[in-house]
Amino acid sequence: MLKHFFLLLISIITLASCGGDDPDGPTPPEPIVPETTANAVFVFMPYTADDNGNYSLYKNLTQNIEDMEKSIIENNGLGDSHLIIFISKDAQNSDLINLYYSKGKCLRDTVKTYNNALYSTAEGISSLLADVKKYAPANAYSMIVGSHGEGWMPANTKTRWFGGNKYQINVTDLAKGINNAGMSMNYILFDDCYMSTVEVAYDLREVTNYLIASTSEMMAYGMPYHKILKYIIGVEPDYASLAKEFINFYKSYNSPYGTIGVTNCKYVEQMAALMRQINASHEELTDADSKVQDLDAGRRTPTVYFDFGSYVNALCADDEGAKAQFSSLMNELVPYKGCTDYIYSAYDGKELKVNEFSGLTISDPSEHSSAINTKQQTAWWKATH
Repeated sequence: MLKHFFLLLISIITLASCGGDDPDGPTPPEPIVPETTANAVFVFMPYTADDNGNYSLYKNLTQNIEDMEKSIIENNGLGDSHLIIFISKDAQNSDLINLYYSKGKCLRDTVKTYNNALYSTAEGISSLLADVKKYAPANAYSMIVGSHGEGWMPANTKTRWFGGNKYQINVTDLAKGINNAGMSMNYILFDDCYMSTVEVAYDLREVTNYLIASTSEMMAYGMPYHKILKYIIGVEPDYASLAKEFINFYKSYNSPYGTIGVTNCKYVEQMAALMRQINASHEELTDADSKVQDLDAGRRTPTVYFDFGSYVNALCADDEGAKAQFSSLMNELVPYKGCTDYIYSAYDGKELKVNEFSGLTISDPSEHSSAINTKQQTAWWKATH
């Protein structure tokens, strides 16, 4: 009896000590804050649907994360890099997740959750980047954006945007947010449609060394991260292999349509100066839709996104010197690029043959009603006319 009494007393004391003063149980552990690495890649996946939940890319974005994890496992970790992901589960709730490698597995550590994060403003982007620096400290940063994209085209009162119909983010706000956060990106990769434009490159020229993007519609699957992540995770990306692997993947994909351009933003100012000279000495190109390679593929008629190189060749048709000067600089501006034989637009369900491809688009000659006035509001237009 006495033995049973002491056992019962010990049990009561043990239960009391476990409960303590916290009726909700023990406090969860603090998020893991990694050590500073040579590089960190920030993956930004904002909400992509509209007010009714239509056009969401959430399933595709989660597949992208799984492909990243597959690459990390296959390559035995991240090397001297961090990979941190912001993803919006719905219009209100988002998570900031660190991916890390341990004992042959890729694990996820949710370091912060957000309610109604104001990431569509420059201030919101700066605040988010402050969290990135806190939870993924590094000596250098790069950025991947996974969402819808509309190049520089107007969205409500904005002039260049990406994201989704509910939360549209102006490219100039992205640039301001990065600058205000005291950061500069090694590269910004847009896993979005239509973002490889010279107008976008000009807006981002001071906050990133390279712009990686598609000139045309990107298939919903997006970037094949299980193939390309190893080329862009480190502090010295292999852009040539990235472009080659991307095109090889899409040539054999069930929807074999893809374009990619890698723009070296160091040369954007030089190109703007050259185009200012060319525009001053050559008459405005008329009837561009019949003379210049269309990279809209039916997204808009008349065309908004023309191939940059094709446009200058048509504009300077009788000026071999200007064309040669442009071609030489273009090789520096876009050192790596690739495209499949055809591109595609879901808007009209038609293929379009690609005969000329320079890796960047331009909208200078567009006669589309949504572009004819707004294109003159871009920083690129003001710098080149």
